[in-house]
Amino acid sequence: FFLVVFFFSSKMKVFVVLLALCVAALALDAAGEGSAGAPNQVVNPPNWHGTWTANNRYGGHMYACPKGNRLYGVYSDAGFFIGSMEGRRVEGTWYEGGRGDRNDWQGSFRIDISEDNQSFDGFYYRVTQDGYELRWHETRLGAPWPSNPTDEQCLVPGDEPLLGGFYNHPGQGNTPATYSLCKDEYDQIYGSFGSPDGFLEGWSVDSSTGFHGYRYDNNGQSGAYILRAISDSHVKGFYWRGRLARQNIATAVEENLTRTSYTASLDDCERVGPGFLRRLRGPTNSAGALTMSVAVVFVALFALLF
Repeated sequence: FFLVVFFFSSKMKVFVVLLALCVAALALDAAGEGSAGAPNQVVNPPNWHGTWTANNRYGGHMYACPKGNRLYGVYSDAGFFIGSMEGRRVEGTWYEGGRGDRNDWQGSFRIDISEDNQSFDGFYYRVTQDGYELRWHETRLGAPWPSNPTDEQCLVPGDEPLLGGFYNHPGQGNTPATYSLCKDEYDQIYGSFGSPDGFLEGWSVDSSTGFHGYRYDNNGQSGAYILRAISDSHVKGFYWRGRLARQNIATAVEENLTRTSYTASLDDCERVGPGFLRRLRGPTNSAGALTMSVAVVFVALFALLF
C-alpha cells in the first residue's frame, strides 16, 4: 500500500512541476503579445540622416540632415527641401532651379520612412499641377556614400541671407569673379557677376537664405541654378548647363561663393543683363510687365502732348 502511495505521489510531483513550467511559458508568451495576439516588434526610431537615391527626381543622390524637428536636404544637385518631422513622416516644401513660371519649380511633399529606416515613400506636388501626386520613393545608399552627411552637404541654411557681395572659387590659375546679389519688394533676386560677365535671376526663399532660378553668361551658356547661404560667409549651390532633365545631370557644377559684404548697390546688381525690369511678378510674365511699362509711358506722353 505504501509503495502504491509513494508511486502516485512521485507522479503527482512530476505533474505539478510540468504544469508549473507550462503556465510560466504561457505567461511569458502572453507578455510578448499585443492586443491582437501578434508578437510586438521592436521598431527603430526614425533616422533620416544619410545619403539616399534620387531616382524619382533627376537621378544621382540625395543628402538629408535632421536639425531639431526640421529636415533639410538637397537632391540631384538640382533642388533643396525643407520639412517638418513628426513621427515617421516629413511634410514640407521643395525648390528647384528653373525659369519662366516660378510655380513650375516649387511645391510640397509628404514622405514616410520605413520601420527599418532603409527607404522612404510618399508623394511630391508641383504648384502648377494643381495637387497631382508624383511618387517619391527612395532607398538608403551605403558606402562609399556618407551615412552622416554634413550640414554643408545637406545645404542646411545659416542665419544670414545670401544678399550682398561675394567672389567665387574658379580653381587654380583662374581669376575669381565678383558677384553682387540684390532682392526687390517681390522677393525676387537679381545679380551680376564677372569672368565672364553674366547675370542670375530667380526667387528668394526661406528668409532669403535660399535662391532658385536661372543663370546666364556672355559666352552663351545658361542653366538652372540654386544657391543656399550655409553660413555667414559661405554660399553654396549648383549650376546646370541647360534645363533640369535626367540626361543633363552630368553638367551640374558645384558653386561656392565667399562673402565680401552684406550689401550691394542696385547698380552693381544690375550691371549685366536686363535687371529687375524683366523679372516675373506673381503670375505676370516678363513680357506682360514690359507691355504694361510701355503702356504707362505711352499714356504719359499722350497726356503731355494733348
